[in-house]
Amino acid sequence: MNRREFLRKGLTFGFLGTTFAAFGSVLLDVWLAAGKFTPAHWQDVAPLRSAMSASVVPFPEKRVAIVVRDRQIAALNLECTHLGCIVTGGSEGFFCPCHGSDFGPMGEVYSGPASEPLKWHKVLIHDGLIWVRSGEKLDRPLWVSLEG
Repeated sequence: MNRREFLRKGLTFGFLGTTFAAFGSVLLDVWLAAGKFTPAHWQDVAPLRSAMSASVVPFPEKRVAIVVRDRQIAALNLECTHLGCIVTGGSEGFFCPCHGSDFGPMGEVYSGPASEPLKWHKVLIHDGLIWVRSGEKLDRPLWVSLEG
């Protein structure tokens, strides 16, 4: 191999290596950033008194609905299980405006394209506020008593 070939191959491989390193760095940043937007944390949703008058109280800005049943509450996630759009509705059920999925008042699928029911969150009552553990989704409700 002569000097000219050596330099050409060196520059070519150097350029390819730098390009792949930069592209890999961008992909790694995107991969790691995805977890930053949905960390599991406790967030206050509303005062407890705001959920006492109805069986389902949606809070779309928090992506959750508080379900009240038999002096207990649970927190239903309002993100459609099809593609994550925010569903609308209340005690009669929920509707996804993006693709038309229908869900029952407990998140069960009535019609698709969603094939899984809405998910649930952990919920607790502290200092007269309803707190929900967002970012962590459950398959069934964890009911919290309103008695204490």
